[in-house]
Amino acid sequence: MSDNTGIEWTDATWNVVIGCDKVSPGCDHCYAIRTAHRMQSNPNPKVVEPYAGTESGGEWTGRVNLVEDRLSLPLQWKRPRRIFVNAQSDLFHDQVPDEYIAKVFAIMLLAQRHTFQVLTKRHGRMRSLLNSHAFWTRVLYEALDPGLPAGDRDGLQLSLHYLPNVWLGVSTENQQWADIRIPALLDTPAAVRFISAEPLLGPIDLLNVARRNVLTGVGNRIAMTTLRSPRETHIITPACLDWVITGGESGPGARPAHPQWFRSIRDQCQSAGVAYLHKQHGEWIEDVTEHPADPELGIDEPYRVLNVPSDAKSGNRCAMHLSGSMALTPDNPFNPFRAGHGGWTAMRRVGKTRAGRVLDGRTWDEYPGVAG
Repeated sequence: MSDNTGIEWTDATWNVVIGCDKVSPGCDHCYAIRTAHRMQSNPNPKVVEPYAGTESGGEWTGRVNLVEDRLSLPLQWKRPRRIFVNAQSDLFHDQVPDEYIAKVFAIMLLAQRHTFQVLTKRHGRMRSLLNSHAFWTRVLYEALDPGLPAGDRDGLQLSLHYLPNVWLGVSTENQQWADIRIPALLDTPAAVRFISAEPLLGPIDLLNVARRNVLTGVGNRIAMTTLRSPRETHIITPACLDWVITGGESGPGARPAHPQWFRSIRDQCQSAGVAYLHKQHGEWIEDVTEHPADPELGIDEPYRVLNVPSDAKSGNRCAMHLSGSMALTPDNPFNPFRAGHGGWTAMRRVGKTRAGRVLDGRTWDEYPGVAG
């Protein structure tokens, strides 16, 4: 929980729920588990309390704690900022009551000077709840609670099933989960929709997500029910992604991401005019040496040499294919470079800081409304 953060795409975090469980491969090396483990060891009981019982032996226990005393914090922050909601859990976790989620949305409704970024892997519950007339009625009820600190109550109203200052996103670590989660996101009312492809564990074609082009929205439609009447709807078309984040994995056990996966997603976004932000390469970088053309040697074009070890002894180096397959590892000592290397590249683990986030000579820090 912080009014400032090192997360590249936000300004602050607001952790009103602590604790989670793993639902897909992107969760395998979850940083929030390490945070919970560290916090539970803190000598200060007030620091321990929000995390108590959520982690044991390096894994989530399944316990989820609601941290209600943090609910009103955004109302106390005067300077407008982007706020990542629940960096240490998932707001739509099945152990978080509907009523509590409504309270969170009520605070976001009252704090309209801020932009809230809600990211989930529980796409089904998000879609169901945020399409519910009863849920939004509850949000308005909670926002009128006189016990809350003063917020932006002047002219308070909620006509459609979304908040203009709330961005909704889903995690999409590979094509499988893009195909599952993105359609649910597009079926959910939102002012801004985004994906976080971090940790990116495979290539993703956003022009063909469950046979839909999710960058242009061609053929996509979404119905939004108003609070004035469940029978009154607005058809907003097209429904599409407004923002795409990519990133490689960092921390213990981090898996490499093929740099071409990042480039492909970036190029798809650029062609469609969709904002793209590359958060980080992760722990690994491509290990190649660029050589200029040398006509005297009969080499007319620049070329690359892939720097790979001769065997699988180094755990910090490997060969990686566009498909995600890895070679020159203890589990797979096959050396693809001895017989041609189509689709393969060399990867080396250098650490997050050294790997950085520059992609093809520039930092990609685009946001919705300012792509390009």
